[in-house]
Amino acid sequence: MKFVCNTRELSDALSTVGKAISNKANIPILEGIKIRAEGDEVTLAATDLELYIISRIKADVRLEGETVVTGRVFQEFMKKVADENVEIEKYTSTLSVNYGVNVSEFQCMEDETYPEFKDMPADNGFVAKDKDLRDAIEGVIFCAAQDDSRPILRGCKLEVEDDELVAAALDGYRLGVTKCRVFGQKGDFSAVIPAKNLQEIVKIIGEEGSNVTVNAEKSRVLFDLGSTKIVTRVLEGEFIQYKKIIPEAVSSSVTVNKSALENGLDRATLVAKNKKNYVKLSLSSGKIDIDSSSELGKIHESVPCELSGKDIEIAFNTRYLFDAFARIKEDNVKINLSTSNAPAVIVPGDGDRYLYLVLPVRLIG
Repeated sequence: MKFVCNTRELSDALSTVGKAISNKANIPILEGIKIRAEGDEVTLAATDLELYIISRIKADVRLEGETVVTGRVFQEFMKKVADENVEIEKYTSTLSVNYGVNVSEFQCMEDETYPEFKDMPADNGFVAKDKDLRDAIEGVIFCAAQDDSRPILRGCKLEVEDDELVAAALDGYRLGVTKCRVFGQKGDFSAVIPAKNLQEIVKIIGEEGSNVTVNAEKSRVLFDLGSTKIVTRVLEGEFIQYKKIIPEAVSSSVTVNKSALENGLDRATLVAKNKKNYVKLSLSSGKIDIDSSSELGKIHESVPCELSGKDIEIAFNTRYLFDAFARIKEDNVKINLSTSNAPAVIVPGDGDRYLYLVLPVRLIG
């Protein structure tokens, strides 16, 4: 194998596939990155058996072939090479990297046992704009559970309804639901994907207005970005019927400037750190009163608002509110409430692209 390629393009591709390098010491081959030179392209691949990423770059291929090198070392090395182009050549068991007047060598791994990338039929999926898909996924992955008590909740559900992709995740304290437009829909797409895999996938998806094609089969989902393809496993089991836990009855609805509310909550939280960030909100016509107290002191804030419905008092862990506000892009947010003990539903001031449900807390005294 022998080829010449652009150094930065190679380094970027290594960084992309490197997100799937395994840390499983009992399977050494998964610590490698597979390199294949064929035609006018070099294909790089890495997997931990849950996530499989391949990326292609253009190259002057002088001798076709393939090998596997220790992934993290080679990836970090290529970041530090300053020359515009590199020449890479494989000998019997060594990968030689020629740059300028310098030559470095890396030990190759046995490539016969490296898992092969398997494509899948394009009969159950959709197409979405990269930025829209990225925003939808980023808008819910933080709501996925962190513990293993209910494994299915460590995933995010992606499902196509009509011409929209609906993403949902919950952890028992909060729920996030986002939407984005899709086209080219085929089949009945629905999958629960591990949140940790989606966290790596959104790091790769760009924001350039390009199309991302997503296809699914029983145990895998493929994200096709063109020069990069990502395959993730799906979680088995039935996802929570989350729509049933969203309150239908609304007794109070308040619209408020998001930044003003965030600033008030931020100051109030200063004395609530040792009280798990709990603060009380008193909603009345024209204002939201924010109160927090501890042995450190008391803080009272008042934020203008528009209230429809009855006055209400309710308390929250502010971390969950801040997490929701951070994903909503609009200037105003709307908070719908039914009782002091029922979940609050937070949506943009206009539209339903984002929806967050947050459980309140009980404050005694």
